[in-house]
Amino acid sequence: MIVYVNGQWLEDTEATVSFQDRAFVFADAVYEVLHIYNGALFKLDLHQERLQKGLDTLRIPYRANDLKPVFDELLKRNPGVQRGSLYVQVSRGAAPRAHGLPKLKEPTIVAYVKPFQPDLRIWEQGGRAVLVEDLRWQMCHVKTTGLLLNCMAKEEALERGCDDAIFHRGEIVTEASASNLFIVKNGTLLTHPNGPWILPGITRHVVIELARKEGIPVEEVQFTKADLLAADELFLTGTLSEVAPYVEVDGQKIGNGQVGPVTRRIQEAFRSETGV
Repeated sequence: MIVYVNGQWLEDTEATVSFQDRAFVFADAVYEVLHIYNGALFKLDLHQERLQKGLDTLRIPYRANDLKPVFDELLKRNPGVQRGSLYVQVSRGAAPRAHGLPKLKEPTIVAYVKPFQPDLRIWEQGGRAVLVEDLRWQMCHVKTTGLLLNCMAKEEALERGCDDAIFHRGEIVTEASASNLFIVKNGTLLTHPNGPWILPGITRHVVIELARKEGIPVEEVQFTKADLLAADELFLTGTLSEVAPYVEVDGQKIGNGQVGPVTRRIQEAFRSETGV
C-alpha cells in the first residue's frame, strides 16, 4: 500500500513521523475518513468543509482544499481500491513538548487508502448496543484524534457482547461511539441537533436530506434514554457504517426487535445515492 506523508509517497512499511509530533503527544490533530465507492470519494466537498472548520478551531494554519491533488494521486497509486476508505490526518506538526501552541510553518499530513466492505450482518439483521455515560469533552463537533473515551465505550460494548455503545449525558442521548444516531417514532426521524455534544456527521447530513426527499419527517431535537428505549426503530449513521439498524439496547428490544420499514427506506435511498 502506498501512503502519503508530508509530500512523500512511501510504502506503508516505510512511513514514519516524528516522535515529537503533537498528534502523538497531545492528539493535536484533526482527521477525516471518506468512503470510496466505485473508485471515487463520496461527498468530498462536505468532508473538506468539516476538516477546514476543525483546522480553524484548532488554529492549525492549513487549507483543506489543498489536499484534493493528494487524494487524487492516492487513488491513482492504489488502483485496486474500488470500494474502501481514505483516511487523512493533519496535525500541528513536530515541536518540543510544551502546552502552548507552537508557531509551526508546516503541519504533519498523513493520508492513505485501504479496501473496505461493510458488516452486512448489522445492515441486514440489526445490531445490539449498550448505553454508556458520555464523559467526553464539550467540543465533540471538532473531529480531533483524541478518541480514547470513544474507544473505551466501544470496548465496553464488545465486552458485554454487543456491537456498539450509545452515549448519553444524564438522560439525554447524544450519539454512538463512532456514529450519529436516529430513532423513529410514529414515522418521524429524531436525531440530536448539531452542537458541541455530537459530531456533525456527513452521513447524518445525507440521511436527513434523503429522508425529506422521501417525504419522511425529520426533527433535530434532544431526546432521552426513555425515548430511545420506547422508539419504534433505531439506526446509526457513519461514513463506513452507512445506515446501520440496531434492534436492541441494554438487552431491551427496540420496537418489535426487527429492522423497521422506515430504516429500510433510508437504507435503500442511501444505496441509490452511493451507487452500490
